[in-house]
Amino acid sequence: MNHSSMEHTALVTYERIGHVGFVTLNRAEKRNALNLAVWNALDEAVGSAESDAEARVVILRGNGKSFCAGLDLSPDNEIISTITGATGARQKSEFFKLVKRAQEIYTRLEYLTRPTIAAIHGHCLGAGLELVLCCDIRLCSKDTAFALPEATLAMITDVGGLQRLPRVVGPGHAREIAYRGHRFDAEKALRINLVNDVYDDKETLDRKALEMAEEISGNPPLAVQGTKEVFLFQEQMGLNESLDYNAARSAMIVPSEDLGEAVSAYLQRRKGEFKGA
Repeated sequence: MNHSSMEHTALVTYERIGHVGFVTLNRAEKRNALNLAVWNALDEAVGSAESDAEARVVILRGNGKSFCAGLDLSPDNEIISTITGATGARQKSEFFKLVKRAQEIYTRLEYLTRPTIAAIHGHCLGAGLELVLCCDIRLCSKDTAFALPEATLAMITDVGGLQRLPRVVGPGHAREIAYRGHRFDAEKALRINLVNDVYDDKETLDRKALEMAEEISGNPPLAVQGTKEVFLFQEQMGLNESLDYNAARSAMIVPSEDLGEAVSAYLQRRKGEFKGA
């Protein structure tokens, strides 16, 4: 196939080969950890895919050793600086706005009119796992580690994981994943239907994802896109109300002493000591 279009940002890229678009997280040195700048770049890339009339399927992937290590916990991340700043009504309002902005970007990916395939490798943690839940199909390599670790960091998962995960794996598995915050492997992800297939390595994963995308793109695009719209209509009733509550509930508990301890423990690679305060 001939390369037909490509758009770059510093942190996320969009390109299309034939009728298959590729949205690629491009912060490999940080394991594609997410901050507001990455989310904004992702928003632009998804917009490029949406406006690309020749793209019939979009593959979401990550450069480097990991798909996505989750939220960037470094102090220069605007979200972390907001939730660890001086508490008060203004701080909580700003945090609520940041969460809502991220939620909107994720929902935009979910509502992309083209079918989406997530090709996952290495790490798929926290907000990274929430991101792939916005895709129609998830494929991974056998080295992938999954988790929603927010509860262990004194936070609430809040950009759609608590809404979307139960639809994918069922309420029991979803609650276990969210409450425990533990990492689990590709074998379990396949067993609980989080992913459709597991492949031996990233090279095979990328090849199989492309093969699936090309198969789908070979079908009549109006029928495929119409089918996705029907799925979305059925699934999304009440999502926005749930997301609003989720953002408000998350804002209620930050900042906290436990949050500061959790971030310190994470950066120092030690077990945190939490007080429930």
